[in-house]
Amino acid sequence: MMVDPQVSAAELVSLVNAALEDRQDPEAAARAYRAMAELSALAHADPHSQSGAAPEHHGAEQPSAAFSAYHRLLWRLHVHPERLHDPLRAWLASAGYDAEEATIPLAAVDPALDQDGFIALICAEHEARSGLRHPMSAHLFEGDPPEFAELAIYLRHHWHRSRLFYRELADFSLGRELAAASVIFRNLYDEGGGEQTPKAHPFLLQKLLLHLGIPCGFADEPELPQALAYLSNRIRCSRRANPAWGLAVLFSLEYGTPTTHGNIHRLLRHFEVPEEICEFHRLHMSADVEHARELVDLIREQVLRAEDRAIFIASLRHHRALGRRYFDAIWREIQATREP
Repeated sequence: MMVDPQVSAAELVSLVNAALEDRQDPEAAARAYRAMAELSALAHADPHSQSGAAPEHHGAEQPSAAFSAYHRLLWRLHVHPERLHDPLRAWLASAGYDAEEATIPLAAVDPALDQDGFIALICAEHEARSGLRHPMSAHLFEGDPPEFAELAIYLRHHWHRSRLFYRELADFSLGRELAAASVIFRNLYDEGGGEQTPKAHPFLLQKLLLHLGIPCGFADEPELPQALAYLSNRIRCSRRANPAWGLAVLFSLEYGTPTTHGNIHRLLRHFEVPEEICEFHRLHMSADVEHARELVDLIREQVLRAEDRAIFIASLRHHRALGRRYFDAIWREIQATREP
């Protein structure tokens, strides 16, 4: 869309906030919708905006002011605790989604691929972009153990990535037919601790982090704009009508995690964290294997058309690119602790 170069990101944010403060003015709401779309376009027009269309790795480059402003506003639309006006916030967020998706190139997928070939393709796509290939992961999980302070930084961000996963599952299930929703319900049932609320996975992770003295409030707002972009993209994908957007992200989140959780569990035990405190990571070393298998079966059933396959691959690549940039930012934070 066309972006007015005379309007700043701060002015666009103000228009959205004005509509949220005066929710009885339809003209203010319409202005806010247009402002949200324009702010998203401005945020993702910059070549270093960290969108999926941008290069894979930016090193030390920082996101633009518009990118940071947009994703902080979008995050607050997503997680605001007041429920009565959720429809307004969701509608405003959708304006940003549409503008962002316009910058995500659809993938070309060989139309001759059968379903087995497509599953092999998405597994290869994930592996090629896995967070385990990032230099931060190599530093933490390969060779000599890291300093505890370095692991603590990683775990603080792990809290941001994990605590609201149950909401993404719930959002995704709402738009699905029963057969597909039931698969997600089983995952959500596990995430919620089954019949035992204290065993809900976010509570288990919080138990670990409290033991380690790491901040872990459910209302915490991530500091890094890269974190906000990564997390809001997961929410966007879970809410879109075409399930290919959300299935790609859920598949990526479940498919590679048993190895990651095993690596973290090993480090926790190295630092003599009691086994009962490590339950969150111990559970995910095995549970996510079954969740990934069920998602693969669902992908076989749901992602059949060429258009859906193109969206799935685009969503997977975009998710992994945002994850890579989030890891870049965490890695810089870790490296800063090591500088003299």
